[in-house]
Amino acid sequence: MKIIVISVTPYKENDAIVNAISEEGAISFLARGILKPQSKNAGLNTNLVIADIELSDSNNKYPILKSSSIISSPIQLNNDLTYLGILMVINEATKTMLQDEEKQLIYSSLIETINTLKKSADPWMVMLIYLGRIFKYSGYEFEVNKCVFCGSKKEIKTFSFSDGGFVCSHCLKPNTEHDLSNDQMLLLRSIINADSFNVSSPYASLENKKIIFNKFLEFIVDSYGIHLRSASLLIS
Repeated sequence: MKIIVISVTPYKENDAIVNAISEEGAISFLARGILKPQSKNAGLNTNLVIADIELSDSNNKYPILKSSSIISSPIQLNNDLTYLGILMVINEATKTMLQDEEKQLIYSSLIETINTLKKSADPWMVMLIYLGRIFKYSGYEFEVNKCVFCGSKKEIKTFSFSDGGFVCSHCLKPNTEHDLSNDQMLLLRSIINADSFNVSSPYASLENKKIIFNKFLEFIVDSYGIHLRSASLLIS
């Protein structure tokens, strides 16, 4: 079974419960002795590790790990703090923003995200696209191709998170959000419409990406009731 590790929770002295995502959805299993540095399964202690595992049934609450083989680790010797912060945001968002049944939907996207991040020159863009996928799979499909109210593709004036998409001049209200510039709205459109994680945009300056990220964080607080603590590593 191929899995992505999301968290490891100590259980008894050297054992741990590994929480992961597979093609079938969320899964938890008991890994005996995994907290020992010399354990043959110690590689599973890293979040977002992709591994092939074999489990056995038990009389306990959790199945027991029989064997594991690491397929890919997101951690490399030359990783900088931004890259590590982005990994932590991706992991925390996956863990906290998705219900167990929704984690099955994000599985392929998370595999692609992890693999793309290791070779991407723009990890910020990869993270933003992944967060956009989480919004979609948890029920928030933003309209970024036309006015969310009337369907017009002309005279788009703003993007409103509370209304769920672009708003044209005819549907604009006095209290409608108007926080993003035209370039930032075009960047947001590229992020939400992205069908791969290698999308580039002429509007993807670091300043614009950070502004979009902050707007995402505000939306996550307002709509999910969640503060992504790891985001503080990326906000200056």
